[in-house]
Amino acid sequence: MRAHLARGAVIAYLAVAALLVALPVLYVLFAALRPGQALTGTFRDVLPTGFSLENFTAALGRAPILRQMVNSGVVTLAQTAAQVLTALLAAYALVFGRLRRPNLVFAFILLTMMIPGETILVANYLTIRSLGLFDTVVAVFLPFLVSAYNVFLLRQTFLSFPKEIEEAAVVDGVRPMRFLFGFLVPLCRPTVVTVTLMAAIAAWNGYLWPLVVSETPASRTVQVGIKILTDESGTDLGASLAGVTIAAIPTIVLVLLGQRFLAKGLTQGAVK
Repeated sequence: MRAHLARGAVIAYLAVAALLVALPVLYVLFAALRPGQALTGTFRDVLPTGFSLENFTAALGRAPILRQMVNSGVVTLAQTAAQVLTALLAAYALVFGRLRRPNLVFAFILLTMMIPGETILVANYLTIRSLGLFDTVVAVFLPFLVSAYNVFLLRQTFLSFPKEIEEAAVVDGVRPMRFLFGFLVPLCRPTVVTVTLMAAIAAWNGYLWPLVVSETPASRTVQVGIKILTDESGTDLGASLAGVTIAAIPTIVLVLLGQRFLAKGLTQGAVK
């Protein structure tokens, strides 16, 4: 009886937690699909009273959301690729390289995680201005080509990699880059996928820095564009929520595609 009660309590808790997480998402989606005049601004908007795409039409007509999504896509691809590549190379050097004091180098890398991003915002802004890159897509991802947290995750995973395989590869004359991309990456795929997903989601959802270095609608990312659309829409809640729905679709798809790797990727190598 106790086991059944405990199981029932766990199921009830998970159901309530799932409802609390899903309810805001459902509200945004259902409210965006309702006719504009039917919106009440309360949770009654999740009740079906009609179906219309006029909110999406209004959002796309008021702001260049599609162009801004392309900008966000370029930023996400460039920033994610750079962060994953630099993290792989740095983690490989820290674990399998011939560094004299790898732990000291790793400590300096971790120190960068303790510096709030807001403290270097002005310095980065002045650098972008001096390079003549202000109000360009390149300026959005240029300061974020390296991530210390991704280096940390991959290093911890590489530490758990069997040394015997690395020694056998060296004896067989395998080059370092071939060992990295032919052995380490495939065998540590959960962590690599997790790092890629986290980097991509962070790049897509960036707001403060893209807001600082972008000025015209054509160079803004979609997150900044949605905020501007919300301010300009005023009381048109439907158009604002339609824009939010459009901007959220890529991140939802990424999480759904990579969710089976997330938990394993974050815990792989934790014993080290």
